[in-house]
Amino acid sequence: MYKKIINFLKKKFPLGLSIYYKFRFVFRAIYKKEPRAHLFWILRRGDNTSYKKLNLNTSSIFFDVGGFEGDYTQNIIEEYDCVSYIFEPHPVYFQKIQKRFKDSSKVKIFNYGLGGKTEKVFLSDDAASSKVSNEKTKLSIVIKDISEVIEELQIKKIDLLKLNIEGSEYELLERLIDTKEIDKIQQIQVQFHENILNPEFRREVIRSKLKKTHKEIWSYYFVWERWDRK
Repeated sequence: MYKKIINFLKKKFPLGLSIYYKFRFVFRAIYKKEPRAHLFWILRRGDNTSYKKLNLNTSSIFFDVGGFEGDYTQNIIEEYDCVSYIFEPHPVYFQKIQKRFKDSSKVKIFNYGLGGKTEKVFLSDDAASSKVSNEKTKLSIVIKDISEVIEELQIKKIDLLKLNIEGSEYELLERLIDTKEIDKIQQIQVQFHENILNPEFRREVIRSKLKKTHKEIWSYYFVWERWDRK
C-alpha cells in the first residue's frame, strides 16, 4: 500500500515529492550519523572525486567488485588506463558491461560475484540495490571465494579493490584478512551496508583488523571509506 501511495504521488506531484525528500534528508542529517555522513559526501562531491589521487598507473591492477553498469571502471580507465577486472553477477548488468567495454583489451569481465566462499545463491532483483539472498528468487548466481579467484587469476598484487556489493563486503574482507591475502591489496575503497545483522559491530571489527596492515585515508560512516597499505 505504501509503495502504491508513493508511486501515485510521484506521478501527481513529482516536484513536491522531490522537495519533501530533500528536506527530509537534510533534517535527518542533523540527528542521524549515516545521513549526516552522506550529506558531507555529497558536499565533498565524493562520487566525482573519490577515484582521483590514487596511486595507480597503466600497469596497475584494479578489481571492481560489484561493477553494476561500469561507471566507476570507466572513471578509473579514463584517469589511469590501468588493467581492470570487473565482477558482476547480475546477468543484465554483466551484458551492459560487456557491451560497454567490448573494444577495451585492458578490461576483463566476469559474470560472477566475489565473496567469502564459493557458493550458488539467489539475488534479489532490485536494480542497483540487488543483493545476495537466502530466499529463492528467479535469479540464481555464483559467488566465488575471493582468495581462490586471486590464486586462479595468478594475481600477485591488487593496486585498488573497490567493493560495493550490498552487504557481502563483510564476508569478503573477513576472508581476505583471515587468509592474509589482504597484504596484497594496496588500496581499498569500500561501501559498508546496514542490511545485515549487527553491521556496526562487524564493521568495527573489520576496521580494527585493517588497521594492522592499512591506514584509513578518509571515512564517511556507512557511505564510503578508503584504506591504503602501510
